[in-house]
Amino acid sequence: RKTFSLISRANFGKRIRTLFVAVLIGWMALTPAGAETTLNKFSGQWQGRGTDRESLLETAQVTNCNTTINADLVNLTSDTKCSGAAGLEKNIRVVVKVIAGKITGTARQISVVRGSGIAERRLRGKISGRRSGDTATCVIRFPDLTPNAHLEIELTSPTSFAMTISSLGATLTKINFHRPWHRRHR
Repeated sequence: RKTFSLISRANFGKRIRTLFVAVLIGWMALTPAGAETTLNKFSGQWQGRGTDRESLLETAQVTNCNTTINADLVNLTSDTKCSGAAGLEKNIRVVVKVIAGKITGTARQISVVRGSGIAERRLRGKISGRRSGDTATCVIRFPDLTPNAHLEIELTSPTSFAMTISSLGATLTKINFHRPWHRRHR
């Protein structure tokens, strides 16, 4: 009886260890290495600075942007207002859904050059792309003859991200964003 009791305890301990190892391996399999940041972590206010231009024929100008992002685990809505040193003003609204790394949604941009007398330009397009880790790579398809735009957003730290928009192989917009409170409290 005493021998049976010792064997039973040893088997019970072995089973518990086996169960613990199985749960640990299962958890590790479900959690990607270098797990990506969830969309809801982007919610809030962001400020950015970089360069922007309306077309490939123009010279890039220094621009400042303010962005408000509302996001949950699947949906993200971003409203961005940018003001360039040479008068370029842009309002950009992006609405996307991210499911299993696949990005779909819409983009709208209204732009005008202050003091130019030229009417504002409105663009609407459909977004499709992929998210891999903390980088999103998308194509924005516009109707008519407007060339597609390529959008890349990379989270560079928990409090900053970089956004690059290009078309026909040339960069139109390159902005580095940060949380406003992060700069003030450094």
